[in-house]
Amino acid sequence: MSVFKQAFSALGLLVGSTLSYADVIHIDGKLDEPAWQSATDFTTFYQVVPATHEANENKVNAKVLASEEGVYIGIVNFQPIGQRKKQFNLQDGFMQGEFNRVYLDFSGDGSGAYLFATTLGGGKQDAVVTPQRTTDTDWDGDWESAFYEHSEYWSNEIFVPWDSVSFSTKLDAKGDAIIGVGIQLYDLKSNNIFSNQKQTIGNSDFFLNMPKIEVSIPQQSQLNFVPYVSYQHHFEPRQDKTHESDVGFDLFYKPTHNQTLSFAVNPDFAQVDSDDVDVNYSAVETLRTDKRPFFTQDLSVFSISALQDTKLIHTRRIGAGSDDKRTLITPIDAAVRFVHQGKRAQWGAFAVKENSLDSGAGKDFYAGRFSYREANWQSGILATYVERPFLNRKAKSLAWDSQYQDDRWSIQSAVLMSQIDNLTSQTGNGLSINVGYQFTPNTQLEGQFLRLNRHFDNRDMGYMKRNDWQYSKLSYNHAVNVGNDWLTRIKHTLDISYEANSEGLKLPARQGYRAQLMLNNGSQWTFHLDTVRSGWQDNIGANSAPFVQPSALETRVLYQSPFTGEFSWAASLELDQEGLSGDAIQLALDMTWMPHANWNIKFNNYFREGDGWLVATQQNQLSEYDRTLFINTLEASALIADNLEFSGTLQWSVLEARTKGVYDIENTGLRKNTGLDTSFEDTRLMSQFKLRYRMGAYSDIYLVYRRGGAHQERLEENRVGQQSWLESAKANWTDPIENSVIFKVRYLF
Repeated sequence: MSVFKQAFSALGLLVGSTLSYADVIHIDGKLDEPAWQSATDFTTFYQVVPATHEANENKVNAKVLASEEGVYIGIVNFQPIGQRKKQFNLQDGFMQGEFNRVYLDFSGDGSGAYLFATTLGGGKQDAVVTPQRTTDTDWDGDWESAFYEHSEYWSNEIFVPWDSVSFSTKLDAKGDAIIGVGIQLYDLKSNNIFSNQKQTIGNSDFFLNMPKIEVSIPQQSQLNFVPYVSYQHHFEPRQDKTHESDVGFDLFYKPTHNQTLSFAVNPDFAQVDSDDVDVNYSAVETLRTDKRPFFTQDLSVFSISALQDTKLIHTRRIGAGSDDKRTLITPIDAAVRFVHQGKRAQWGAFAVKENSLDSGAGKDFYAGRFSYREANWQSGILATYVERPFLNRKAKSLAWDSQYQDDRWSIQSAVLMSQIDNLTSQTGNGLSINVGYQFTPNTQLEGQFLRLNRHFDNRDMGYMKRNDWQYSKLSYNHAVNVGNDWLTRIKHTLDISYEANSEGLKLPARQGYRAQLMLNNGSQWTFHLDTVRSGWQDNIGANSAPFVQPSALETRVLYQSPFTGEFSWAASLELDQEGLSGDAIQLALDMTWMPHANWNIKFNNYFREGDGWLVATQQNQLSEYDRTLFINTLEASALIADNLEFSGTLQWSVLEARTKGVYDIENTGLRKNTGLDTSFEDTRLMSQFKLRYRMGAYSDIYLVYRRGGAHQERLEENRVGQQSWLESAKANWTDPIENSVIFKVRYLF
């Protein structure tokens, strides 16, 4: 505990907070302290993937112990040394070693939970689990873990301080709190999952049947101060700058476990992490994640259950590019948020003010949320407001959402509204409904409905794929547990969908069947057969008229090797019909080499070639291309020493588009233009090499080098593809747009 925290704890003594501590447990993975003898034991674990629900007494033993500091979880996994795999992964990275998952529902009522996962090898993941059972890995928490190896077993110790999360305590007659604890072992060799409950997060009764324990939780206050400072040197000037310095902080104050006041000045935009190469020529924006602590805390309070990634709050909008298009990142002058989680009611609000810049192009963001919860249902309202003075634009949105869950039914709904004031006023609305029914743990039926009218617009603070849209989908899932010498499970999935716009035009809609075979050796086969029914394509370009797109058939086969050993791989082959009359082939190959338990190197290759790629080249003009797209990604990560991590990424893409035909979109259909050539090439490269020294939660030192380039060029058709792919990558490396070194320090006091 830092001096700053000790001083604040002393202040807690003066106001009567309980600050005595239980027996000290050293987080080393061994579970050898006497205090563990008084812990709650879980000795029966059920096989939940495949969902045979077979009870096992010899797979996992777990202990849960609560002290006045927090909750300790000890897990002993009975996997002999020759039947387990040890592997490190970066924070929130893909886990390719044996690992445990722990779900903690601190309120004990399914109003939200936190996920903590650790590998045999030291890798970690954490996430927020919303009441809708969705998982958001953007959240990073303040918690500890360690593992220990024995010849016959390996064990994990996890410690989560009470003050690292926000929750409302529900007290029983004795004054103890009830919390839910779900514990899982992922057995890498077989792909089986064993749990202390018969439900996974995919089951509607996951929260309802989560094992509960009684704990005594002291009333504590907490103050966290997280300043950061960063310096960037640009070898290639960025917006006429050769260097940039930045400083800011986040301040979190928790007077009790169920209340949090957050304040930030110029909060960290996580500049040390680059986004992946994004070759996107569609009208649908790519959805990005956000790792800034101010925005990732208390995610479940502001969660709204709308379908198809429809969000009223997409925090990447805040602090992004300015409205005058002159800056890529707009500094945030100040941000404040308060959240209260009561026994039944939850509410919260935040306000963020961007720097106005010289042109007045900054924005102001406001949001408020209230929800009320009973045993199996909850309902609430979320409102947002954005001011954009440079555009003379004001945007409001409102959502009323409700949710019900029991051991069979899962129902989520949201009524959406938006209003945009920009010279004129425009009001839109939407409706989202998701209904699931669980016949058995292996059989589920789900129906989805989303309708957004043409005036609905939530993009000032939120995210949507499109408006003017009616989307319906029915999904049926059925798993058969085979359990013979080579096959353990076959899972069938059938999807039927329908799409239309508000004028009643039927849009292309996908119908699909998928079969997934889980083999006894840990490998998997997946077979897809999809058809996209003919319909009016009305969203290929801004303000373009619709045209009829013919039906298409798509087939795909995917193989995933076992994750054990030093090398694993996955490969897929896809054959599609695309565009107006074209065909395409798509190949993907992912390979992971793990020469050491602390190292892994990944090669990801994606290739697609076809003669029917459709792109809107201007309003009411459509181009069809013979298209070749290749994306290659090389990633390496390593634990160099205790708390010192290395990660490197090199990603490059080549897009070659040769004109097959250019069409004018008219009311009577498509009219082919002759003599027009819209061929082009698009090559991109992104690389990042990062050293990260971990001093603790929210306490790191970063040293990062980034380099990348991009070239888009209109060419005559016969000139496309004249340069080799390696030469194009070399050109983007030697003539970079991004060429920077970044040094950053942040520290939690």
